[in-house]
Amino acid sequence: MFPLMVIKFYLTNPQKESKLRIVFVLGRLQQFKATTEFMVNPKYWDSKNQRAKKSMIGFEALNQSLEELKMTVFKFVRELQLKETLDWVQVKQHLKNYLNPNQAEPSKADDLKPCDRPLVSVINVFLAARTAEYKPETARKYKVLEAVLLEFQKFRKQEIQLSDVSFPLMEEFRLYLLNERNNRNDTIYKMLAALKCMIRWMNQNDYLIDPRSLELRQKVRVKHDIVTLSEQELQQIENAELNSFQVPIRDCFLFQVYTGQRFSDMQQLSPDQISGTVWQFQSIKTEKDMRIPMVGWCSKAKVIGEKYGFSFPKYTQQYFNREITKICRTAKITEPVKLTRYQGSSLIQMQKPKCDWVSSHTARRTCVSLLLAKGVPPTVVMKLTGHSSMQTMMRYERTTNEALINSLLAV
Repeated sequence: MFPLMVIKFYLTNPQKESKLRIVFVLGRLQQFKATTEFMVNPKYWDSKNQRAKKSMIGFEALNQSLEELKMTVFKFVRELQLKETLDWVQVKQHLKNYLNPNQAEPSKADDLKPCDRPLVSVINVFLAARTAEYKPETARKYKVLEAVLLEFQKFRKQEIQLSDVSFPLMEEFRLYLLNERNNRNDTIYKMLAALKCMIRWMNQNDYLIDPRSLELRQKVRVKHDIVTLSEQELQQIENAELNSFQVPIRDCFLFQVYTGQRFSDMQQLSPDQISGTVWQFQSIKTEKDMRIPMVGWCSKAKVIGEKYGFSFPKYTQQYFNREITKICRTAKITEPVKLTRYQGSSLIQMQKPKCDWVSSHTARRTCVSLLLAKGVPPTVVMKLTGHSSMQTMMRYERTTNEALINSLLAV
């Protein structure tokens, strides 16, 4: 019996026209990826059905070429397995030579045994292997991990080899994050989670890593204090006297509030995604197909979108967050707000004016919080926001005392 073989195609860059990448999976664990010659614009690519959309000129020829490539690779691997017994490393090398015959010979660094490699050097290899699955913001998380690991090596005055990775080393790294970098528990949790994700990938790809290193645990509170805005504060933002360049930023933020969508999805809004009162698009982060009926609560989003022809100005998220903080300050949303976090067993309380806590993601949290307070069933809110689990969405729920009183009076 041959292991299960699967072939899929992904865009190398899901945010702009780019080449398709072919991903070959054997037996669920082993993967091989190679970039093809085929260029596709994201708006014409149907990732769910693995095909170019009919709206693309020449879609039939492209889809036929992809199907032919897929069947050719299947046939090639089958013939390899019938002719001789091959391990996964050999299969990958044959595939690499077959799909990229002109590729240069591997460098001497690639000939190193897995246990002889420095840990930091594998991060780029890991990211290259996950290009098809990871969005830019996810990749940035591992670049941060790389920088922190380099600092950790300087602190301990020794380069970390893959053979060094163990439970004691992971605990040493955790204590370094806590005591030397003074990171909070939630930050430590995310850093260790990224490192463990990479270790699991390495173990699946024949790197020799002590599996006990995955047993380290970092406690973190499931539900953090977060900031959401009230309807009165939203009205203050709408009525604020702003500079001409701040008005579109305010409108983009309110569009997020009234649709419950992420900053990246608001920024990809285009007229071809609008059909009557429905906004249809594929989420950039999750690749889910979303349908947002712009009626009722969401009808204000339609009015805002029409003002810009359903195509908002483009901003970097950092710039957008700085400006939305200034807008909230102009709107006099400045009462002190105290948030609680944990560092080890110590409780940390941080107090700032509320405007300083507001970011683009506050819009999505506000939408969830207000809809739940209005009595909209959580499952309906999940359908709007595209959350995959109730637990994840309910982190955004913040019932005010006023909403609690009104709910009790209604019983």
